[in-house]
Amino acid sequence: MNWRRGKGESAVVLMPHRPVRFSVVSIDHIFLHSITPSVRPSARQNQMPTRPSPLIILAAGLCGFLFASPAAAAAEAPSPEGVAFFEQKIRPVLIASCFECHSADAKARGKLKGGLFLDTRAALLTGGDEGPALVPGKPDNSLLIKAMRWAREDLHMPPKSKLPPEVIADFEKWVAMGAPDPRTGEVAKARREISIPQARDYWAFRPLKPVTVPNVKNAAWAKTPVDRFILAKMEAAKITPSKPVSREQLLRRATFDLTGLPPTPEETAAFLADASPDALASVVSKLLAKSAYGERWGRHWLDVVRYAESNGYEFDAFRPGAFHYRDWVIRAFNDGMPYDRFIRWQLAGDKLQPDSVEGASATGFLVAGPYPGQITAKTVERIRYDQLDDMVSTIGSGFLGLTLACVRCHDHKYDPIPQTDYYGIAAALARTDQVERKVDRQHEETQRKLAAHKQAGEPLRAALKQFEEEQFPARFAKFQSAEAAASTNAAPWQMCDVTSAAATSAALVLARDGAVRYVSNKAKDDTYTVKAVTYQRGLRGFRLDALADAESPAKGPGLSDNGNFVLSEFKVTARPLDPKSKAKPVTVKVKATTATFEQKNYPLAAVTDNKRGSGWAVAPEFGKDHAAIFEVEGEPIGFEGGTELEFQLIFKGFFGLGKLRLGFSNGEQTPALTDAKGEQALRELSTTLAATGGSLNATNRSALFRWFTRFDADAERVQTAVRDHDAKTPKPDLVAIYSTKAGGQDVFLLRRGEVDAKVAKADPNYLQVLNTAADGAKRWLPKPEADPRVALGDWLTDAQHGAGSLLARVMVNRVWQHHFGRGLVATPNDFGVQGKPPTHPELLDWLAGEFVRGGWQLKPLHQLIMASAVYQQGAELKPANLKADPENKLWWHRPARRLEAEAIRDALLSVGGRLEDKLYGPSEANYESPRRSVYLRVKRSELIPFLTLFDAPEPAASVGERGATTLPTQALAMMNSNFVRDIAARLTKRVLQPGVEPTAAIAQAGRIALGRAPTATEQMRLAKFYEQQLELLGPPAADAKAKEAQTTRALTETCLVLLCMNEFIYVD
Repeated sequence: MNWRRGKGESAVVLMPHRPVRFSVVSIDHIFLHSITPSVRPSARQNQMPTRPSPLIILAAGLCGFLFASPAAAAAEAPSPEGVAFFEQKIRPVLIASCFECHSADAKARGKLKGGLFLDTRAALLTGGDEGPALVPGKPDNSLLIKAMRWAREDLHMPPKSKLPPEVIADFEKWVAMGAPDPRTGEVAKARREISIPQARDYWAFRPLKPVTVPNVKNAAWAKTPVDRFILAKMEAAKITPSKPVSREQLLRRATFDLTGLPPTPEETAAFLADASPDALASVVSKLLAKSAYGERWGRHWLDVVRYAESNGYEFDAFRPGAFHYRDWVIRAFNDGMPYDRFIRWQLAGDKLQPDSVEGASATGFLVAGPYPGQITAKTVERIRYDQLDDMVSTIGSGFLGLTLACVRCHDHKYDPIPQTDYYGIAAALARTDQVERKVDRQHEETQRKLAAHKQAGEPLRAALKQFEEEQFPARFAKFQSAEAAASTNAAPWQMCDVTSAAATSAALVLARDGAVRYVSNKAKDDTYTVKAVTYQRGLRGFRLDALADAESPAKGPGLSDNGNFVLSEFKVTARPLDPKSKAKPVTVKVKATTATFEQKNYPLAAVTDNKRGSGWAVAPEFGKDHAAIFEVEGEPIGFEGGTELEFQLIFKGFFGLGKLRLGFSNGEQTPALTDAKGEQALRELSTTLAATGGSLNATNRSALFRWFTRFDADAERVQTAVRDHDAKTPKPDLVAIYSTKAGGQDVFLLRRGEVDAKVAKADPNYLQVLNTAADGAKRWLPKPEADPRVALGDWLTDAQHGAGSLLARVMVNRVWQHHFGRGLVATPNDFGVQGKPPTHPELLDWLAGEFVRGGWQLKPLHQLIMASAVYQQGAELKPANLKADPENKLWWHRPARRLEAEAIRDALLSVGGRLEDKLYGPSEANYESPRRSVYLRVKRSELIPFLTLFDAPEPAASVGERGATTLPTQALAMMNSNFVRDIAARLTKRVLQPGVEPTAAIAQAGRIALGRAPTATEQMRLAKFYEQQLELLGPPAADAKAKEAQTTRALTETCLVLLCMNEFIYVD
C-alpha cells in the first residue's frame, strides 16, 4: 500500500461501511503520521511528537510497521513479559539441567562440553563447536531445540534423560518469541561470595531516612517539594522546564490517570470556569472519591499479581470464584486501605480474619498463578514446588522489585540473595494450598442466629428426651405384642428414612412420605447430597425413584421446562456410625443396571461410565414415575455399629430432579424394579434388637426410639417438633471463593531446584539483606505456633527492621510510573543490580518516607504528585533540553502516552454513552459487554483479542510495565470492528439531536471524544470530510427520513475518524 505525503496529494483511507473498501480523500482533510513500532518507553518519548497532530488516524502506523528494520527489532531489549517467561520457564531448566556441562562453572571444573556456554544470551547466539545454539524466532532451526528433542542420535540434551514434553514446549515457545533473555555479558562469572553487611549499602536496601528538600534558584516554579527535587537536577544540567499544559489537557490527563475514563464535556466546562487556585486539587479529590478510581488502579495492580480466572496450561480450567480477589482489590483501593495492610491481607487475610469473605478473597493473591489441571503421582511434588516458586517470585517482583525466581536453583547471580533466603520464604508459604472454598458472607451474624436457634430448641429437645425416658418403654412393649411387629417387612426394597438433604444451588426438603423435594429456583449444574443411616449390613443394591410431581414443570420428574432431567453421576459413600470405629469411609463402586425407561442416546449406563456430557434422561416419558437400579460391585456394604449412607446425584450442564426417593436392598440378590417397596423402619427395629441383646435397654433405647416413632403418633409428634425446628436452622449465605486452604508439606532446599535433590529442611525465614533485627526472624516469628504467613506480612511491612523501606520505594515508584509513563526507577519489577538505578534517588526516598509516615495511604500520594508543577508540564520540546537530556531522564517535559488496552475500550464505551457503572460480581465473557474492562473474563488460553492487540499482557507472571506497540492491525481494529463502529453510531446519536446542525454535532463530538472543541481548521476539515461522505452516499434523498439516514451515516463516519485519531488513544 503506497502512502503519498504532501499537500494536495492523496492517501488511502479505509472506509469500512461501503462494499468497496477503499476510497480516496485529500491529505488536506486528514493528516497522516507514522509511528515507529514496538519502541520501548524511553525511546518512544523522543520519537513521539509532543502532541499528536490533529486528525491523525492510526492506520498510518502501517508505514512504520512496513519499513521497520528486523535487525533493529532484534536488538531491542526484551519485553517485560518475555523476561518473565524466561525467568519462570527457561532459566530454572538451564540451571538444573544444562549448566553442569555448559557454563562458566563447568569450564572451571573442566567439565565444559562441546565448547558451548548457555549462561548468557551472547553465548547462546555464538554457540559452540557446531555453531549457534539457537535462531531467535525459529525453534525448528535451533540446535538447542533439536538437542532437547533428541532429533539426532548423536545430540541428546540432557544426555541421560529426555526433558518432559511440556518443558520442551516451553523452550520452543521461548525461541518462537525471539528468545527474550535479560542476561548480558560474554560468559557468566563464576560463583561469588555474598557479603550481606556490604550489600546493605546498596541504595535499594538502605533503610529510609529523612531527606532534605533541596534549594533551587527558580523557587517560583516549584509548587511542591517534589518540584524542588526535580528542578534541582534540571538546574544542575542547565535545563529549563516546559510550559504548563493547557487546562483541557490537564483535566484529561488527571481524569484518565485516576479513573481510566475521559472527562465529560460538562466536567471540562466546570473546570475551565473554575479560576480558583485549588481548582485542580478539588477535581483530584472528586476523582479519588469515585468508584472508577479503584477500578483503574485495581487493574494496574492485577498486572503486578498475574491475576487470571483460569489454571492455564493445556486444559486451562476456569475458576468461577476467582473474581472475588479482583473485587477485593478494587474495594481496597476505593476504601483507602493502607498499603501495608493491603499487603498483609493478601498474604494472610484468611488467618487475620478467618471465616470471612474479605480474608478469603484477599488471599486469592497467593493462588492466582497458573496451575496444571492434570497432575500425576510422578509430577505432584515438582508441581508443588513450581506453585511455591510462583508465589515467591510474584512476592519478590511485585512487592519488593526483586527477581527471586532464579534463586530457586542457586544464589542470585547479581543481587545479595542466597538460595537459603528463597527457601525461607517458600517455607513460610509451605502450608498453603488452593481450593474453591465456600465462605459465609455474614459469618458472625450467622453464628449469633445459630446460638439463638439452639437455645429456642432446648425445650423441644427436653420434651423429646422426657418422652423417650418415661413413655417409650411401655409403648414399645405394647407395640411388640401387636400384630404389626410380627411382620419382618419382607419387601425386598427398603426406602430410606432420609436424615438430611442439600443442593449446591438451591434447597431440598424432606417430605412426610420420605421423599426429597426441590424447593427453589431451578438451576443447572447442581449436586444433590442426601444422607440416610442404617444398622443393617450386606447392602448389595441401591434404588433411585424419580417421582412425578404436580409442583414440577410438566409434572416432572425433572426440572426442565418439558419435565426432563439428565443425571450425570450417581455416587455413594459409606461411613461408620460408631465414632469409636477404626473403619474408614468407603467410596462404593456401583454399576448402573436397570431403568424403567431410557431416552435415546441417554442410557442409564452413562451415569457410571465416567464420560463427560453423558447421563440418564427419560424424554418423552414425562409426568410419570421412573426408577433405576445401581448394583454394588465387590463386597456388600455395612459397618458394625451402623452405617451412614451419603448419596450424591450430580447434574452437569442439565436440570435435576424435582422429587425423588432412595432405597436399598440387602438380600442375596438385587431385587427387580417391580419388586415390592417397604419402609425401612420395621427392618431397622428388628436388626437393632437382634444386635443389642433382643430387648430394650439403655444401650439401644435411642436407636430403637428413632425407628419406633414411625409407628406411634405421640412419639412422632414430639420428634417431628424437634425435626421441624432443626429444619429451620439458620443457614449461612455461602459464596464460593477461589482462595487458600491449609495443606502442603515441609519445604526442602533443593540442589539446582530439583525435587529429587533435597539438601535440608527449610524453616520460615526472610531475605537477610532486608533483615536488620538483632533477633533475626524471631522478631516476626516469636513462637513456634506463630503463623508463618502472618509473620511474612509483618516482615514485609516493617520499615524499621524488615523489608518495609523497599516495599514503600517500589509502590511509590509504581504510582509515579502510572502518572508519568515511566518510574523514577525505569525497571519497576527489578530494583536489583541488573535493574535501572533511580534517576532521582533522593526524591524516591523522600516520597517513600512521606508515604510511610502518612500511614501508607495512596490517595494523599496521588494528590501530592498531581499538585506538582512537573506533573502539570506540557510536551514542549526545547532543542537545548533535548540535546542535554535526550531521554528526558530529568523530567523536563511530558511526552505523549498511549492509553492501556482497557482504558481505550472503556473510553470508547464512555464516549458512546454505553458504559455501565455496575460494580463487582462475576466476570463478563462477552467482550462487547457494556461493563468496564476490568470485569471482563481473564482466561489464560482465551485472552480477548482486542485487548491483547493493544498490549494487554499475558497473566503468566508479574508484569510491572506494559509494552506499547504500534501495529497496523490496531488501526484496522479501530476502523473495522463492529464494536468501534457501534460506538461511532452511538456517539452520532448523542450529538445529532433534533434541531442540531451537523457542524454543531461534529464540534460536540470532538468535545466528547477528545475533551476539547476542534480548532477552526480542524472543524473546517471535519465538516469537509462529512460533506464528502454525503457525496459518496449519492444525491440528497427527497424523503425526510431517508435524508436523515444519509446525514446520520455520514456523521457516523466522521465520528469514526475522531475515534481513530491518535489523540483519542493518547494522553497529552
